[in-house]
This record gives sequence, structure tokens and C-alpha cells, in this order.
Amino acid sequence: MYGSVLSSANTLGQLQHKLNGISSNLANSNTTGYKRTETTFSDMLYQQTNNLQDERNEAGRLTPAGLRTGAGAGVAQTALRMEQGALKNTGRELDFAITEKDQFFQVESMTGGEPETQYTRDGSFYLSENPEEPGGWTLVNNQGDYLLGADGERMEVPAGASDFSLQEDGTLNAVNQAGEEIEIGQMELAEVTKPQLLDRVNGNNYAFPDLGELGLEEDDVLEFVPGAEEALKQGSLEQSNVDVGQAMTDMMMTQRQYSFNARAISQGDQMMGLINSLRG
Repeated sequence: MYGSVLSSANTLGQLQHKLNGISSNLANSNTTGYKRTETTFSDMLYQQTNNLQDERNEAGRLTPAGLRTGAGAGVAQTALRMEQGALKNTGRELDFAITEKDQFFQVESMTGGEPETQYTRDGSFYLSENPEEPGGWTLVNNQGDYLLGADGERMEVPAGASDFSLQEDGTLNAVNQAGEEIEIGQMELAEVTKPQLLDRVNGNNYAFPDLGELGLEEDDVLEFVPGAEEALKQGSLEQSNVDVGQAMTDMMMTQRQYSFNARAISQGDQMMGLINSLRG
């Protein structure tokens, strides 16, 4: 009896992880470039009790011999699902949508006072004053992270530049105050070959854990996309890939499973109380 209560209690805690993931998906259903997560489960340790001593007793048996007692279910994986989201036309010159999965913009974010390269699918960028060159500008996202170019440096924009246009090779051009077309820099995308290693950090950004601890190097998880192969569309943004209807269905099913396990704990407690009263 105690085993059934323990099994249900273990499962309750794991179901809460799934509910948290679904809630996060629903909360970000309108977040630009958001990628949904999906939680899967596996059986926890179980105990096999064999009670058939004579093999002749197994003749014609269709079910496994003995008794298998489980310890509940545990989270096997919380996977990042990289399906392409729908594109929304904005007409804005500094909005860019990535049209291939597993590709990311590279941005420089401050983490613990130190610059760190992070990755995002949110292609909405803005002009911000360049702290290293008064009067100039840099391209940043809505969190203030700097967009990095093909040289790994911040993409800097001269003062007064306007009429931004994206070229086929991923180069961003603009028109300066003299009316001349100038090159701002090439927008290099990074293709993540092992997206399941990404950790969501700093809002809608992603970063890798310490690859050295995993026995990996940057080349094992990341490839840089040549300019001619970049899948960018100017004037558009990629929407979240969350299916709200499916997420609501998953939430109701998970809540029902949560309720069943909570009821099992309650009934197990009542039965143990009854057993104790009979002993008395």
C-alpha cells in the first residue's frame, strides 16, 4: 500500500514539470521566434517478483509471469522543438525572419558582467547609441543585446544611415547622409547541430552549457552558415511555433493525470488508516 502512495507521489512531482512547460509555451504563444518545449516521461525503477515455481504452470499464459511493482514515472527529456513558425509581414526594415530551422542570429549579451555569445530566433532589431563611438549606432534586440556580424563583432551603423536593405549574400546595406549606399556588414547565422543542448536564458535567447564538461567543442555543436545560404527575409518576423489548441489539450490531459494520482494518494492513505484501525 505504501508503495502505491510513493509511486503516485513521485509521478505528481514529475507531472508538475510538464505543467510548467505547457504553461511556459502558452505564455509565449505570441513571442517572436519562440520555440516550444515538450516533456516526455519514462518508467522509474520497478521491482519484479516471480511467483511461479513450476514452468508447467506457465503453459498457455498470455501475460508476464510474476508481479511487477513500479515506482512511478519520471521526466525523461524536456526537448526543444524547432519546427518553423509562421511568418508575419511587418514591412519594417530592421525586422528579419529566419526561414530555416536550427539557424540562429548571434547576439552579444552581458552575463555576470562579462560578454557572452547567445543565440536567438527573434529578428526584431533596433538602432542604439554606440557606447564605443559617440554619434554612431549599433544594432540591438529588444533586450539590448548586440547583433554580431560575420566577423564576430558588433554590427555598427554610421550616424544618419537609413533605408536599410538586405542583399542575397546576407550583407546589410544602408544609405548614408550623403545619399550613398554603404555596407553595414554581413549578418552571419549560426546553425546549431545539437539544439537539444541549448539552454533558454535571458528571455528568448539560448546559450550552450560548458561544452568542455560534456567533452565537446564548438565545432561539434555549431556551424556557421555561408552568406549565400542564409535563409533571411527582410520585413518579416517568425512567430512562435506553439499550437495553442494542442497545448490546451495537453494541459487538460496532464491535469487529469495529476488529479488521478492525487486521488490515488488520498485513497491509499485512507486504506492505510483502515488497516491501522483493524490492527488496533
